[in-house]
Amino acid sequence: MNKKWLGLLLAAAVVIGGGGYWYSTSQTEVKDAYTLGAVTKGDISVSIDATGTIEPVNSVDLSATVSGTLQQMLVEQNEQVTKGQQIAVIESKAAQSTLQQAKNTLANKESYYFRMRRLYWQGAVSYQDMDDARLEYLNSQAAYDKAEADVNDTIVLSPMDGTVIGEPMKEGSTVSQGLSSQMIIATVADLSSMQIELLVDETDIGEVSIGQDVTFTVDAYPNRTFHGKVQNISKKEYSASSSSVSSSSSSVVYYTVYVLINSDELDGLYPSMTARAEILGRVDKDALLIPVTAVRSDTTGSYVYRKAGQGVEKAYIETGITSNTSVEVLSGLSEGDEIVVSGTVSQEKAAVSAKDERRRPGF
Repeated sequence: MNKKWLGLLLAAAVVIGGGGYWYSTSQTEVKDAYTLGAVTKGDISVSIDATGTIEPVNSVDLSATVSGTLQQMLVEQNEQVTKGQQIAVIESKAAQSTLQQAKNTLANKESYYFRMRRLYWQGAVSYQDMDDARLEYLNSQAAYDKAEADVNDTIVLSPMDGTVIGEPMKEGSTVSQGLSSQMIIATVADLSSMQIELLVDETDIGEVSIGQDVTFTVDAYPNRTFHGKVQNISKKEYSASSSSVSSSSSSVVYYTVYVLINSDELDGLYPSMTARAEILGRVDKDALLIPVTAVRSDTTGSYVYRKAGQGVEKAYIETGITSNTSVEVLSGLSEGDEIVVSGTVSQEKAAVSAKDERRRPGF
């Protein structure tokens, strides 16, 4: 083969190889594929999710102040009671015996004191003797009053109007007082006023204030929404320990938020039900809004891709309230701006606006 034909073959090989390389790179080149949307105006609010239990605003656990046997239980579960109504009767032989002893002692000391007082007036005894007798009489009167109160406490009275919730103690049960854990004879609650005791994470508690509206659901009625208002916020923290996979323990701090349930929505709600609530926090009206999916971030801060000519440019923004679907824009965009709300944008093809360029590190 002569040199002329060899040269032609080499030239053809170069052309074919170059064409294949161009075809390969053109096929692997990343093409932009994104969707544009407009910056709009609207209202946006902070919402805090929390879980808690429903409880009566007013409830009382009735326990014994004397030891004995529960002789009579005069009410049943779910029974309506009034203030001062008899709930139970306790038989306490010790209390009765103590009262009788105190009564006998009081009668003796009273008689002795009056006799010493007459003798003092007659000059037969000293003032000190008379005063000692008076002190013994007063002490015996105090002992009798206490013994009488203990006997009166064997009759358990309701301190309020309400409903007996839970099963009362059974007749014949032994009741004791002075234990570290009091024995509950019955519980009376006012079910006309109920509240949720919500546990709110410390990172969210700053957004909660008295008077805020609350919506919640309970498992018993999954398709029904109830309403209430924040009534109080506990200043005492509640700590819950949680263990990580590495078995190291950490403490999560919560604060109790009390939510008064609307009185016209109490039907069907019971104490100790679990409530899954949403606290509706501060609201910014007529704010600039963009979808959550439009916001990206780098070492400088948050930014979006804004339409510029035939392409897009990188525009840094300052954000405010973030909801599940939208983000409030405080600066960096104007109403009507077109931005990339989803999809991919090649970094090298996205210009940076002159105003945003000054914000970049090292400018």
